[in-house]
Amino acid sequence: MGIALIVYGVIILGGGIAGFRSAGSRASLMMGAVSGLMLAISGAMVISGNRIGGYFGVGVTAALILVFAMRYAKTKKMKPAGLLLAISVIMAAILYTELGG
Repeated sequence: MGIALIVYGVIILGGGIAGFRSAGSRASLMMGAVSGLMLAISGAMVISGNRIGGYFGVGVTAALILVFAMRYAKTKKMKPAGLLLAISVIMAAILYTELGG
C-alpha cells in the first residue's frame, strides 16, 4: 500500500505539471505538488509501519476524487479530469481493501 501511495503521488504531481505546461495553470501545478507530496508522505508513513499514513492517504484520495469529479462534470473531458478521477477511484478501492474495509 505504501508503494502504491507513492506511485499515485507521482502520478498526481505529473498531472499538475501537465496542467501547468498545457494551460499555464499555476493552481494545477501547486495543487499537484502539494497533493503529490502529501500522498508520498503517507506512503512513506505506511512503509515505516505507521498505519495512520494509510488513513491520511484515504483522506487525500477522497478530496482528489471530489475535485476530479467536479472538474469532469464541468468539462466532460476524459483528459485530464476523467483519467485522474478513474485512477483516484482505483486507488481508493486499493486503500479500502488494504485497510480492512
